Amino acid sequence: MPKVRSDTVKAWMDKSEACKSRIIKDFQIGTRENQAVVDLVLVDDEEGIKRAFIINFDIPEQLTHYLYRWYSKRWGIETKYRQLEHDFKAKTTSNNYLIRLFYFLFSTCIFNIWILVNLILSIILTGRISEKPLLTAKLFATILYRINIDSGG
Repeated sequence: MPKVRSDTVKAWMDKSEACKSRIIKDFQIGTRENQAVVDLVLVDDEEGIKRAFIINFDIPEQLTHYLYRWYSKRWGIETKYRQLEHDFKAKTTSNNYLIRLFYFLFSTCIFNIWILVNLILSIILTGRISEKPLLTAKLFATILYRINIDSGG
């Protein structure tokens, strides 16, 4: 998981400035009562920026870049779920499971339509699939809301 740049992490980053990757074994995190021992992994990303994450299993130092790239894709997935939660999820106070499930599935459909619209827009406008959406989630939700109001719904 990503590691916040605490003073200890920054100190290790300074010590590892010349290294493209480094594993610091037995790195302690947490408070005294709730302490854990993990490995701190420092790796340079594609732009040469030092990134830090922690793991609880052993890997060879040569694989740290691969692990970082694989895990960075997971960060994108988590970001998408946050977007779904904040930009598309309908708000309800109902305790009814079926209503809550319907709202979740409906918001997931709208989210997937937003992804599809961005794919189509990027292919039409740039001739390729863009990594970043051309149409933001908030603007897309606003457009959908306006369509509903303008049509009298």
